[in-house]
Amino acid sequence: MQASDAPYKVLFQDRRLFEETVRLVAPRLAGGLDFGAAASLDKEHLTALSRTRVQDKLRRVERKSGKLANGRRRYVLALLEFQSGHDADMAWRMRDYLHLVESGLRQSGTARAEGEVPGMLSIVVHNGERPWRASAECAGPLTGDEAPAQVRMYATVDLQALARGVDGAGRRLVPSGCLATLAELESSPAEALPRLLLEAFRRHGGAGSSEFRRGLHLRVESALERDGFAAGLPPLADFERMLAERGGERMTAMLDATLARWKEAEVAQGVERGLAQGRVALLGRMAERRFGVGVAGRVTTLLADETDLSRLDAAGEWLLECDTGEALLARLAGRPSRG
Repeated sequence: MQASDAPYKVLFQDRRLFEETVRLVAPRLAGGLDFGAAASLDKEHLTALSRTRVQDKLRRVERKSGKLANGRRRYVLALLEFQSGHDADMAWRMRDYLHLVESGLRQSGTARAEGEVPGMLSIVVHNGERPWRASAECAGPLTGDEAPAQVRMYATVDLQALARGVDGAGRRLVPSGCLATLAELESSPAEALPRLLLEAFRRHGGAGSSEFRRGLHLRVESALERDGFAAGLPPLADFERMLAERGGERMTAMLDATLARWKEAEVAQGVERGLAQGRVALLGRMAERRFGVGVAGRVTTLLADETDLSRLDAAGEWLLECDTGEALLARLAGRPSRG
């Protein structure tokens, strides 16, 4: 699967998933945080500028100890960015985001009222198929010898690497956790997703997991739509209702039938693609005999992605009817021709 921000914004509303993510990248910091008091940052704490630029997820977590001058508990802000592709400028983007958040807190009066700008933790959650290679560092202020210091702007959670066991930093997921469930889904083929989603709902079926289950359903739904399988996934309410009926027997049977239909469709598509490819190769050889290698190469290029056997049959008739290679290529390209 590839990333989609909307499901991830729902997923990271779940306290356990958010907590597991912070504990993975910053275990010492996480030990001093009260995740029961974690919440999305109120929009009025940010300026209009920061709201338009900070696009993904910003959460506030109170510290277990320490108070500000006004008596409130100290807190940390966690900024999460969701990425499916490589972004070589990610460190600079995160630097800009953090600056905008701080400016928003100061301009709104939130930071002044609470005595200080909070500590900020920035995390990139990556679920692309290729490993995350972008540097997390960018140049900081000049040091005494005028060489700029390198500042690490974010921590990375690479779901594909974690799903394979250990990421580049030697970190390993808790097997039964929410983050492990998400990593497994992200690293699995489309045909496996409905069954994995069913298992995830059974594993994370508590009352406090509603946002996590809704986000997983959205994520799988978007992946299946991309691959043309969306019709096989029931709406969230039906999915949860059928799962509750007799231990999910009806849901299991329905998913088995859906997967069988998908396999039949894939086999049929494979046969049709094979027939089409064979027909294109034959037309290329016929074109070479009539009009030469150059025309034959252009014929196979024009028809390379064609899977409609009736159109390929028509192309064979045109090959016999046309007097010149130019006339044939014009007809294949849909242009009028004198030939």
